[in-house]
Amino acid sequence: MAPIRTMTPSFNKEEILDLTALDEQIHRIHDGSTPLTDEQRSAILPVLRTAMSAGREQLHQNHLAGASGQFIVQGHTLLADAILQRIHALVVAGHENHEPFCLAATGGYGRRDLAPYSDIDLLFIVPDNHGDQLPLVERMLYVLWDIGMDVGHAVRTVEECVQQARQELQILTSMLESRFLAGNHTLFSHYRTTLFEHALLNDPLSFLRAKLLEQSKRHERFGASLYYLEPNIKENPGGLRDLHTFAWISKYRYQVPRIQDLIPMGIITLEEFNNFKSCRAFLRRVRNALHYRAGRRDDRLTFAHQVTIAKEFGYQDLPGMLAVEQFMRRYYRVARRVGHLSWIFLRKYQDEHREVLVWDRRHLEDTFEVAGGKITVTSPEAFVQKPIRIMRLFEVAQRNLLSIHPDTMRLITRNLHLINREFRADPRITAIFLQLLNGKRAVAWVLRRMNDAGVLGRYIPEFGRIIGQTQHDMYHVFTVDEHTILAVESLRHIGSGKFSQELPIATQLMQKLNNPAVLYLAVLFHDIAKGLGSGHQIRGAVIARNICERMALPSNDVEMIAWLVENHLIFSRTAFRRDINDPETLASFAKQIGTVRKLNMLVLLTVADIRAVGPGVWNQWKGNLLRQLYERSLDTLDKGIIFTPEEIALRAATLKEATFNILSNEHDPEQVRRHLDRFYPDYFTHYDPDMLAEHFVALQSVEDHPLVIVFKQVPKINATRMLVYTPDHPGLMARISGSLAAAGANILSADITTTKDGMALDTFIIQTQNGEPIETAERQERIETTLTQVLEGKLRPSILLANPPPSRLRRQPFEISFSLEVDESLDTFTVIEITSLDRPGLLFAITWVLQNQGVQIRAAKIATYGERVVDVFYLRDMFGLKLDPRKLNTVSKLLQQAVDKLE
Repeated sequence: MAPIRTMTPSFNKEEILDLTALDEQIHRIHDGSTPLTDEQRSAILPVLRTAMSAGREQLHQNHLAGASGQFIVQGHTLLADAILQRIHALVVAGHENHEPFCLAATGGYGRRDLAPYSDIDLLFIVPDNHGDQLPLVERMLYVLWDIGMDVGHAVRTVEECVQQARQELQILTSMLESRFLAGNHTLFSHYRTTLFEHALLNDPLSFLRAKLLEQSKRHERFGASLYYLEPNIKENPGGLRDLHTFAWISKYRYQVPRIQDLIPMGIITLEEFNNFKSCRAFLRRVRNALHYRAGRRDDRLTFAHQVTIAKEFGYQDLPGMLAVEQFMRRYYRVARRVGHLSWIFLRKYQDEHREVLVWDRRHLEDTFEVAGGKITVTSPEAFVQKPIRIMRLFEVAQRNLLSIHPDTMRLITRNLHLINREFRADPRITAIFLQLLNGKRAVAWVLRRMNDAGVLGRYIPEFGRIIGQTQHDMYHVFTVDEHTILAVESLRHIGSGKFSQELPIATQLMQKLNNPAVLYLAVLFHDIAKGLGSGHQIRGAVIARNICERMALPSNDVEMIAWLVENHLIFSRTAFRRDINDPETLASFAKQIGTVRKLNMLVLLTVADIRAVGPGVWNQWKGNLLRQLYERSLDTLDKGIIFTPEEIALRAATLKEATFNILSNEHDPEQVRRHLDRFYPDYFTHYDPDMLAEHFVALQSVEDHPLVIVFKQVPKINATRMLVYTPDHPGLMARISGSLAAAGANILSADITTTKDGMALDTFIIQTQNGEPIETAERQERIETTLTQVLEGKLRPSILLANPPPSRLRRQPFEISFSLEVDESLDTFTVIEITSLDRPGLLFAITWVLQNQGVQIRAAKIATYGERVVDVFYLRDMFGLKLDPRKLNTVSKLLQQAVDKLE
């Protein structure tokens, strides 16, 4: 269902506030002929409170009925004006013999842009000899505070106003939007004239440059990104403040009272003005909704607000796209339009002050020339004459590393209709597009410029559908189109050698590609089916194939691109959710991949995809897992290793012997042999010989102890390895996971080994809640103390986890249903994958059920994606066999019940 349309009812003052009735009530108490007495003041306060409350409630109802943002801000302005003017009249009554002060509205209130809970900024302008005015100002402020009106105020003479304006840009900006409310109008006119003459008009360019710098710094505070998960709709790039900056420059650079007055001057087009209005209308309406929802001034569009406002605006869930995702898609598209509008306008303004000399113009080729360091065209009909020039423009800009002139970007926008079916089918245009993707430099830059201009979405309509597409979670920071271009950018950085130290294998693979356009296209299309329902990778492969066939690409390239899109998740899912030390898992994965070329291409796509998800998503731990999976799969594909039971047994014996050879040179061979003989064969296939040797060294002198806990830092994965050696008993994994959670540690993975003589040797990879290693002795001691007390039976994890820290108790506005998937592809394990909303005690609840049901956990992989957690367990029954269907059904039901009980 489409969202409800906003309505703009005719603005009826009496509907918001019955001024006649209000005046009659006030007049019955005070006729205005004498100063207001304390008794009269006390009687009038409830009248004013009731009038203000009724007006605000009426406006709220108008908003809920679909009133436009403009109607609501205009209504709140009217309401404030009416109350303030009547209070002013009451306060100054009977004091006409004095030279009166002037009451003025400033800032957003001054420009009649008053949101429901915005501050009401007032300026009391007083004469130079104003001693007798201050008591009146005070009396008025007391009345305002008594009726609950939230005002910000300043009391200044005209000269003080000018001095303050010269010293502080924010004060100058606020006062430039002053509006007369009541009192001495002559004084107000004098104030405005003096302010302009002495604080603005003597150096207007300094004011405008300062506003641009202010905007730049504000953008910098927000990472210069439109794509914040919980954006501030006023201050974020693409927000209301950018529109204000546009208006300020229009007003004070071009001396026009209204934005539309720039159209006949050729500064903006009619289409751009309409864009400005529609963006402002949407952002105002969202801001009003935020204020009403919060019951206070609140401009941050939090996850909770996103859900409720989407519902309020009439969005409904659709297959593949939640209502909130549709709403946020609209928001990000508006923010993009504001950003694009601001970019064009501000560069137009800046170019006016950058003298372009004759010698600074030079011809490039065809209709393209350089003017002031930017590419432009010699004729406004250039694209109409030859539509191919639209694509060629971007190739020329990329090849010459030059930006595109804002007038030329406008010209493209006006000619987007030229990108039609014939344009898309033109093999010459396809060749230019592929040339862009194969470019040595600026591949992502040129795609972003094409996206900003609307060209990419027109040339590939399927890509146009995902522009502004969001996912309502804490994991996917960017819209799908921005994520995609960031993934292309990541690939480009890998190919340039920027990450050669961090990603040596990926760097080598990228630099060896003969035709990187194939991989770039796969990256460009990998999420193209997002929002169409589950299984976006399968749907995406079909879409990608259609696009490639439309481009008439070679069939081998089409198949590779479609295969990469369809399988773009299996590399990361296997690395992060499966035990890549398990031979069967490696064999199954290698069989899915098939060839070394596909493996090489897929690992590059996977790395680029993860690095483009959001800040902090990529880390050394994930990079190391991907590298290990790649290297082991390469051995399988390149050397043809087949993991038969006999091969696995032989491999275990080989690794055991290699470990013995490492240790026997420095340690007693008999002691080494006794240690190694205590373990089953799968222990040796699970670790490399160096790690097996490390285990021996850690336990060498303490194997007779009932409990051993050893910490070791692993810098290459930015995590800590914790070894726990203790008698095996039911519930061990649950107790350890509960202890770690209570001590503030996150488990990334767990490997559980049982010796032939009944001891458990469990290895955990852990980090802090902030994704850092457990490095300090204090934190390690806390973990060890908690774990020891739990394993000795002195503490119970359930009690420790009953009262998690307040920071972890904040209710998340996400609904993630419990799901359990079973993987029966392995011969020796049942693999279950549990997806749920992350919350304190989740892992403990799961492992407690498994242990109580007599299920052995051989390995666990814990992956967190924002608010969603995916826990994978390799399970066997008490006899070392896979779980039978009846047992699996019982365990599944108990697991869901346990998770559902968590708060």
